[in-house]
Formats: sequence, structure tokens, C-alpha cells
Amino acid sequence: MKKYILLFMYGFAVAFAQAQTTLTNESHGFVANERNPMMLTEYVEPGLYGKNIVWDFSNLDITNNFEGLILDKYTSKCSDFFSKGNIVLEEFGNYFLFQTSAEKLEQFGFISSSGNTKIVYSKPFVKMQYPFTYGSKFSGDFEGDYIVNNLRVGEIHGSYRVEGDAKGRLLLPNAKELPNVLRVKEVKKYKQTINSNAIDIEDVTYRWYVENHRFPVLVLIKSTYFSNGNPVTSTKAAFNSKIVGTTNVNERLVDDLKIDIYPNPYQGRVTVAYNLGNESDVNISVYDLSGKLISVLVNGVESAGLNKHFFSAVELGMPAGAYVVKLKIGDHEMSRKILELK
Repeated sequence: MKKYILLFMYGFAVAFAQAQTTLTNESHGFVANERNPMMLTEYVEPGLYGKNIVWDFSNLDITNNFEGLILDKYTSKCSDFFSKGNIVLEEFGNYFLFQTSAEKLEQFGFISSSGNTKIVYSKPFVKMQYPFTYGSKFSGDFEGDYIVNNLRVGEIHGSYRVEGDAKGRLLLPNAKELPNVLRVKEVKKYKQTINSNAIDIEDVTYRWYVENHRFPVLVLIKSTYFSNGNPVTSTKAAFNSKIVGTTNVNERLVDDLKIDIYPNPYQGRVTVAYNLGNESDVNISVYDLSGKLISVLVNGVESAGLNKHFFSAVELGMPAGAYVVKLKIGDHEMSRKILELK
């Protein structure tokens, strides 16, 4: 009997190790009225590709927050202008029109936040084909027209290549660790010509996905513009602040001591909570980014069990923004960056 149990456990372990995120329209496609809260961060390099990668982005510098919104085409600005497409992504007031189906997600149009500039794709850009997992790949061409104030002023045409280039574990801010993460690499190379002025552009986008969340949990974008032979680069980066991690990174860093700092980013107050196995010496202090001491939350002996302390920069007459919490509990020390929003 013991032999069969061991074989069962071995089979289970192998199956778990081989589990991987697979994107389908049902699990990861666009659905009307879905919201996608994200935190903008400073750009970082995307890291390695391949199997069993560990990406540690737990120290991303957060700059702001925003929310994407999925709309039905007929409830958006796109309904009166585009004949194709059935779903719309709104970000920063811009509208991206897609046709979604069980097989793929195709972009057919774009409207700027001002409403003056539009792109109509005569040959759509395929953003995703389903099902898609590690090792999947596809490529193709796209083209379209630029419309400004309802007049055609130029065109866009280029190529794209999309591949599932890596899988592994992803560490995000606020002590979130995500297993079985799929990374999708997208490369778009295209030429846009407006009023006879041509610019070559290359967009390289990395998106990280998990099985139980519809939207990417992390996005890194690097765009390079080539005009008269002179490259200019711009970057964007954001991660999902609501995704639930499976393992608390802080628990590993401090042996069996469990520490949680939440919510982060926050409005009002942030909570520093920890469970002491024994009575311990504790010092928790908050500093600004220059290293100046702002507040001492506790400095002394604390009892075993759950302990909580709170911090608010605004309550101390300080501006909202980024601060550093330094914790010393017994012989263990750690620092965490926090972000107070207005």
C-alpha cells in the first residue's frame, strides 16, 4: 500500500511541476465591464527567458496608479466610426478597438483621448491566438490608415511576432510571489507615414500572465523611434496591484516570522503586522528617501502573538509619496518601500 501511495505522490509532484498557464479566450480574453487596476512603475529590464525562471521585481519603484476598462463596442466612442470590432479597451482616455473570438484577439482600430486622431486597420494586428502557452508563437503583417479630424493623413504598416518565451516564478511588490507564470514577448516593427513624414518604430512588449487572472500581472514596454537614423527610446511599465500571491516573500526572509505590510500602495494608513513566536525586541522606523527619520512606530519589547502598527505621512504633516519602513525584530532586519497616495 505504501508503494502505491509513494507512486501517487510522485505522479502528483510531477504533474504539479509541469503545470503551466495557458491563455484561452474564456480565461484571458476581453470581457465587457471588466476593470484592470494597475500601478505604473519605473521600467526595468525583462530578465531571462526559458524554463524555471525566477523574476524578482519586488522592488519596483511605483510612480502612479491607473485603471483599464473593457467596454462593449456599442457603449463606447468607437460605435459610430468603426464597422468592425466588438470589444474596446480604454486606457488613459484612449480607445483600442478589438474583435474577440474563441480563436484570437485582433485590433481593428484606435481613437485618441482627444477624439481627433484615429487609426483604422484594413489588415488587423493579431494581439493573441488561443490557446497560447509556453513555446507557442505566431507572426504576421498589419496595415491601416491614419485619420485626423476625419481626413486621411497617412498610413501604418508593419509586422509582428508573438511568442511564449518564458515561464517561472514572479516576485512583485507587497510581498507577492506568483508561481506558474507565463511570459509573452511581443515584437512589432512598423513604419508610420503622416503627411509624407516617415518614422520607423519598434515596440517590444513583455507581459506576464497567471492562470487565475484575466489580465497581465506585469507589463514592460520599450519603444524605439528611428527618424533620420537617430533612435529615440521611451518606456512604460505597470503591474497589477490586486493580484493575490501564493507565498509571502517576507515569511521566507525572516525564517518563521510572518510580516505583512498592507495595503501597499495605500491611502490613509498602512498597516505593519507581524506574528511573534516569542517575546522579542522590536524596532520599526519610517524614513524618507533621503534617509531622514520620519517616525518610530515601536522601539521596545513586544509580546508573542499578533502585533500591529500603523503609519500615515499625511497625519504627521508630511506629503504623500514614497517612504521606507525599516524593521528590526530580534536579530532579523529588513526594509520595505511603501507608497502613500493622495
